[in-house]
Amino acid sequence: MKAFAVEILTLFVLAIGTNAVAVDNAAAGPVPGADAALTNVTSAVDPCFWSGTAPFCAGSCPVGYVDCGRDGCGDGACCITGIKVFCCLSGQGLCPTSL
Repeated sequence: MKAFAVEILTLFVLAIGTNAVAVDNAAAGPVPGADAALTNVTSAVDPCFWSGTAPFCAGSCPVGYVDCGRDGCGDGACCITGIKVFCCLSGQGLCPTSL
């Protein structure tokens, strides 16, 4: 069991090390389910934000916010699994239409 735990920890550390250099969205390549209009949005202004934290992203918008799009890297470090979601306050027309 100890060897299994060490192997999992090693894979996790390697994944984080690999993820740390994959900050450029263009270099990371297309991500299934990603919104092309959001690939250059690296920082958001209130009341919009990126939900999901690399390396194991599980982005989702809270109640009162809308899902404006998805990307594998979003605001920085890229996801190994899952996806980041760009969330904006609902009813405000804040979702970007083109960037």
